[in-house]
Amino acid sequence: MKLAFSSLACPSCHVDELIHMAKVYGYDGIELRTLENTTDLWELEDFYPENLSATNSKFKDAGISVIVVGTNISFGRPELKYRDNQFQVLRKFCEIARGLCCPYLRVFGGPVPEGQTYEDVLARDIYNYKTAVDIANTYNVKLLFETHDDFSTSNAILPLLKGIGKEAGIIWDILHPYRFGEPIEVTYKNLMPYINHVHIKDSFTYSKKGFDMALPGQGNIPIPLALSLLKNSGYNGYLCFEWEKHWHPEIAEAHISLPHFINYIKRMSQELF
Repeated sequence: MKLAFSSLACPSCHVDELIHMAKVYGYDGIELRTLENTTDLWELEDFYPENLSATNSKFKDAGISVIVVGTNISFGRPELKYRDNQFQVLRKFCEIARGLCCPYLRVFGGPVPEGQTYEDVLARDIYNYKTAVDIANTYNVKLLFETHDDFSTSNAILPLLKGIGKEAGIIWDILHPYRFGEPIEVTYKNLMPYINHVHIKDSFTYSKKGFDMALPGQGNIPIPLALSLLKNSGYNGYLCFEWEKHWHPEIAEAHISLPHFINYIKRMSQELF
């Protein structure tokens, strides 16, 4: 399995620094989320439409793949103005993904806003994501729903995928379904046909209400079990280390966390396989 990391681990970096770290630490790919302390990547010069070809060449020349562009897109909120904004943002991110030869865009099902129900959001998601999938297809980009917030478990996210009835996939973030009480084996069994990408992270203390962050192998999430299930079923996508330094500035810096993940996965591979 190939290894990647999310740029959340080094939120102030620019593209050249990101590529350098990937090469130095031995990563195969990168998931773009935060750069130069913004998640609005289209605001950065490297991602202006006229500069995308040059930026793509930087990644290609370094032998690093951009595998996912991470967004915060969802249709959870009911306001029409918000919905229209999400479609605008979708097109901006799709243009970036296409320009970087990136196959996937990360999106969300929720969360469920106060005063709304899961059923309300599910119906709104299904209706709007049918259009969103069609828009993404025109850019040759596939939408991947992350197992996250109120759509963390397989029981919560499968009705969304099936309701859309069009090609979309899953990012299996191994933490979130587990902290919502769904066993790793159950999540993987139910979502396996849809999984295109995997987020690996660990946590000391977690519940439906939230979680903290631990370096892989130092927390209480059964990462080895997830790795074993993926390996035994022939998963050949990326394992992406999502170290959320952007959201949790108190956690370790990238020069500590990124090599730790590489070494941890190598050690687990020797022990498990």
